[in-house]
Amino acid sequence: MKRRIFLGTAAALAATVFAGSAIGAEIEVRYGHWAKEGEAQYIAVEKFKEVLEADSGGRFEVTIFPGNQLGTPREMLAQLALGDTQIVASGDPGIKEIEYLALPYLMKGIANYAAVMGSDIGDAWNQKLINDRQVRFLGFMPRSPRQISTNKPVNSMADLADLKLRAPERDYYVESLTALGAKPTPMAFKEVYTALQTGVVDGQENPIETIFASKFYEVQKAVAMVDYIDKPAYVMVADKFWNDLSAEDQALVAKAHEASRNVAAEMLPGQQKEFIAEMEAAGVTITYPDKAEFIEATQPVRDKLGAGVWGEETYQKIVEIGQQDLS
Repeated sequence: MKRRIFLGTAAALAATVFAGSAIGAEIEVRYGHWAKEGEAQYIAVEKFKEVLEADSGGRFEVTIFPGNQLGTPREMLAQLALGDTQIVASGDPGIKEIEYLALPYLMKGIANYAAVMGSDIGDAWNQKLINDRQVRFLGFMPRSPRQISTNKPVNSMADLADLKLRAPERDYYVESLTALGAKPTPMAFKEVYTALQTGVVDGQENPIETIFASKFYEVQKAVAMVDYIDKPAYVMVADKFWNDLSAEDQALVAKAHEASRNVAAEMLPGQQKEFIAEMEAAGVTITYPDKAEFIEATQPVRDKLGAGVWGEETYQKIVEIGQQDLS
């Protein structure tokens, strides 16, 4: 008989198995994420499936739902708590304390994110996540920094003045783009291509791999490489059922996640170069503005939202970790 078990991080290994489970029983895993075919993260999740199924001798069966097939990030998180989905990778970790590490230019890279989450601060956040949402943090899925695509080349911050840019429906995106002089327009991701095509907005922001995979370059003339938010995806699991896995099976899941993360990290630099070259060949202008003015302009956003979410003392500790050279 098949049974569904929800998986999670190796942070708190539990030796208990499901009562009455049979040796060799198949464990179903539903894994939802945003990436589309061709993106490094799509291939990385396929690696998760390959490793977990092989290492478990087929006791695990992983079904992947890419491209937000299971709903929005918030809907997928709810599915984890309800028992309908086992693993989710998205930009929404479930609580503001973790998500706001993506404030503009706060983190130098994914190693800095990992350093925060590996600290006492991160431990407390993960416990809050378990208590509030019944899910826990498994790890990161690397993504490229977020860039801005428009219908005219952006060589400096002044070129963003009054441009209507689609923004994700989060205040830190909206306030960051406002600080850069643009007019952010929050809307759901599924609406972006049509909004660009019809001129409802002048541009949008996303990692290069998403701009390419979603074909936004077909309806945009330029991409500015500003790295204004460097945000990985968060891989989340349901805490309730994680504790029903044996320690050995938890280790298998952790190993599969690590293999998945490594695939994405190894592929992204080459993919970014390849996608930029293909967009240039399609007539898109790629610019590299001086980021110093972007960093300075968004300082009030970091200070306001960072202190507002974490408190001033914790915010300053996060700034210190975030700006370390850990690459």
